Formats: sequence, C-alpha cells, structure tokens
Amino acid sequence: MALLLSTAIHSYAQPAFTYLPVKDDSVKLAAVKNEIRQHYLKDSAAQIGANKKQLVNIYRERFDNLKEMFTEKELMANAEADNYLNALANEIIKYNPELKPLGGRFLFSKVYWPNATSHGEGTIIFNIGLFAKLNTESEVIFTLGHEFAHLYLDHSNKGIQQYVNTVNSEEFQQELKEIKKSKYEQNKQLAKLEKGMVFKDRRHGRLHETEADSMAVVFAQRTPYSLNGGISCLGILDNIDKDTYDTEKGLPAFFNFAEYPFKKSWIKKEEAFFGGLPEKKLNSKEEDSLKTHPDCKVRIEKLKGMLEKINQVPRKDFVISEERFNALKQRFGFDIIEFCYTSKRISRCLYYSLELLSKKPGNAYLVNMIGKCFNTFYENQKAHTLNQVADLPSPYVDKNYNVLLDFLQRIRINDIAAMGYYFLRSYQSSLNSDENFLNTFSKSKENFEKKQ
Repeated sequence: MALLLSTAIHSYAQPAFTYLPVKDDSVKLAAVKNEIRQHYLKDSAAQIGANKKQLVNIYRERFDNLKEMFTEKELMANAEADNYLNALANEIIKYNPELKPLGGRFLFSKVYWPNATSHGEGTIIFNIGLFAKLNTESEVIFTLGHEFAHLYLDHSNKGIQQYVNTVNSEEFQQELKEIKKSKYEQNKQLAKLEKGMVFKDRRHGRLHETEADSMAVVFAQRTPYSLNGGISCLGILDNIDKDTYDTEKGLPAFFNFAEYPFKKSWIKKEEAFFGGLPEKKLNSKEEDSLKTHPDCKVRIEKLKGMLEKINQVPRKDFVISEERFNALKQRFGFDIIEFCYTSKRISRCLYYSLELLSKKPGNAYLVNMIGKCFNTFYENQKAHTLNQVADLPSPYVDKNYNVLLDFLQRIRINDIAAMGYYFLRSYQSSLNSDENFLNTFSKSKENFEKKQ
C-alpha cells in the first residue's frame, strides 16, 4: 500500500497566524435581543381584524426563531467584525437614504452554512460561512443590498399576510371541509392541498429573489462599488454546496503512520453500505432544487441583461478596507471550526479543520482541534453516543464530506484512539511548548493506552 506517511505533511514551518477565540459581548447581544423583542411586541399590538390571533402567532414564531439563535450562541458580537459589517451596510445607506428609516440590525452568525437572511422585522444576519467564501467587498455589498431589498419591499410580512389570507379564504376552507367529509385517503388529499400551497409559495419566493437581485443592483449602482459583484457573488452561490477538499486523499495523508498504517477499506466506496441505497443520479432540475441557493444561473442571466443597460463608470471592488476584509475572512475560517466544536457538530469540525490544516500546515490551533475531535469521538463511541456528535452518511450532503462520515462509521474505537494519538504525537516536537496541545495530547495518550 503506497500511502504517503503523515510526517511528510509536518515539514512546513508553523504559519505566523495565531487564532484565539474571542468572547462575544454579552451586553450587546442582550441589548439586540431586547430590541428584537420590542419590535415583535409592536408588530403584534398593531394587528387587527378577524385573523389577528393567527398573525400574532406567526410573528411570535418569527421572534422565537431569532431568540433561538441567541440561545444557541450562534450570533457573533465583537467589535472588529461588527464595526466592519456596519461600515459596509452604512455605505449602502449613505447612497440610498430611503433605507435609513428601516432601522436595520446587522449581525454575523457563526454557522458554517453559506447564507444571509432578512428576517422581515429589521434584522439582517450574515453567516460567516458565506462571508468566508466571498472574494470582494462588492460581493458583500450585493448580498447586503439583496437582504435590504427584501426588507425594503416588505417581502416577509407580505408573505405572512398572503399565507393567512390563503388559508382563511372561502375556497381553501371549502376544500378543507370536503377533505374532512371524505371517508378515504384524507391524508393523501391533505398532502396534495399542502403541496399546492408549497409550490405557490416557492414560485412567489423565487420571484422575490429576482426582485431583490434587481433592487440590490439599484442600491449598488448609487455607490462606488463594482456592479459585477452581483454576477460573481451568484456564481459563487451556484457552486457553494460543492466542497473542494478531497477527503479520499486527505484522510490517508494525515492518518497514515508507520506504527498504524491507514487501511483503504476505511474509505473504500461500497454500494448499499449499512443498508444504504445505491447512489442515484439526479437530473439538472433536481440537483438545482437541492441547492442552498437554487436558480442562480437564471438569476445571473437576468442580472447580466440588467447590467448591459447601465453605463458602468470606473468602480471599485473595495472601498472600506481590503485588508480588513481579508483579515476577517481568514479569521472566520477558524471561527466556523470553533463554533462547530462548541455546538457539538464534531464531524463538521473535523472536516473543516482538516481542510484548513491542508492549507495552513502545522497551525497549532488546528492540530489541537483535530486531536480534540478524536478525543470526543472516543468518549462518545465508548458511551455508544457517536451519532450525537457525528453526522450519518447522507445523499443530501457533499460527497467529500460523506467520505469522512463513512470513515467515522467504519473505524473502531481502537482505531479512533490510535489515530488521535499518533496524529498528535507526530506534532509533539514542534508544539511541545503549547499548553493546549499538551493537554489534548495527554488525554489522547490516556485513551490510546487504555486500548492496548
């Protein structure tokens, strides 16, 4: 078995960048949470008419969804990140004063999935998983402009009103009564009725995305930023669900040791593994519908048509600071890993740690985090709770991540202890003054010796 020994990876000097997690400003987060609550109470009090109770319940659900983000510690609050995000948002507002009365709140979320969301009551959340994938401020400006557009055009509240009007309409209620009178296949008929609503909602939702894209260009056109940021941003979104880290090569490179050789069977592709189904090929429409951001190609063509009609004077990709943008982008790659670990998404944490370590060989934080992941897997495997910290293989995640998930399902507890130990031991000489590393290594050694 001709596999490269992991020691070859460690020959690089440790990079200068040192990551230290920053504690969130709990006072600021509490103030923002209270501001959101006051907005919810105001919206609820303003409702009148026969559907008031239903509307208030939906607004409560929206508030609860936001409140859960605070409870789960998803939202970030530190001066460096917040000041930069607000500076970019204010750059849009400065040239589009009609947005100022909306009183938007701009927050970074620590989650890894690439998205940004306008919650309809003024809160715009930008996931660092998306920011870390972008290349310029102009792409951030388009994203913020898009979310501003949803807020400005009141898409969320109009959607809520439309839903309530639909389910309380005579036509819908009559159809519901007929289904309830039916003796047979009530569930099937209810599912059909619900499916019809879903497709209508999806059609209107995609129309809103196109409207928001167009409005984002209008907002950006008044700023000094390049309008091509919209095209490049949508191009990134179109492929953003495809992970580029090759785990089939990465796992053997990191976890092959003279004392404990890597086994090909750990990552060998097997049909119907653990009773799974053979891989099903999807057509282009099905593939697109499963994306985090569907219809990007269509949206790109529409934007191109719009931009062709605009006389683009010389514009910039960066206005606030390219240096600050790149610094945050680098930091967010580590913040994602830290959040995955603290929120017990350990298989995700390991995947992103391995990916980043392949780009930043020898980084102390990443080496230590990978060791902590294996120690966590060991403890959970020992307690028969591995599924609480490791995702199961699924056809709905990227194939490279699935390779890691299959790997975690196939290795035994002895393998987990050995790989964690030998991985950390290979860094012992270079990180012997790092206290965090020494603590993790000590725990790993203890686990390994128990299994001998």
